[in-house]
Amino acid sequence: MKTKIANSEFEETFSSLKRIGERFASAKTTFELLKELNPETTTAQTHILVSELNKIQFSSNTNTVFYFYFPIVSHILYYKPEYEKDLLRYLIGPNFANGTSEVDEMIAMIKGAMEFKLKENEFYLTNESQFWVENELPKLEKEIQREIDLCWKELEE
Repeated sequence: MKTKIANSEFEETFSSLKRIGERFASAKTTFELLKELNPETTTAQTHILVSELNKIQFSSNTNTVFYFYFPIVSHILYYKPEYEKDLLRYLIGPNFANGTSEVDEMIAMIKGAMEFKLKENEFYLTNESQFWVENELPKLEKEIQREIDLCWKELEE
């Protein structure tokens, strides 16, 4: 029974990804790999997951892009923090485009987004994602600054 509840919560959290997966193979593959993600997931499996996620190229306005990737990226980074260099940009880029360019503001923005979305839908983020935002994201100040610097560099080019 517990597995069934966990599966339904997972389905709810990643319902947007699942819907997009009906049209795009990379989103479907990402959904299936995300469903299997755990601490024992191999490096090869995680590389495939990240590669498939990168192929989605979800495009919309900055807020929608952020809210689409937020549950996916934070869930992956909970289990595989070593992939922050590949994934953090999905959280930083859209918020930078909306005018957030300081590390402390960025962390506050992401935490605030979590609180806002969880009030709308208690299953917006997995428990793992929530833990990551509260406990791990604040430790990534240097990495967030690196992503902000990359955004500035892209803006200047």
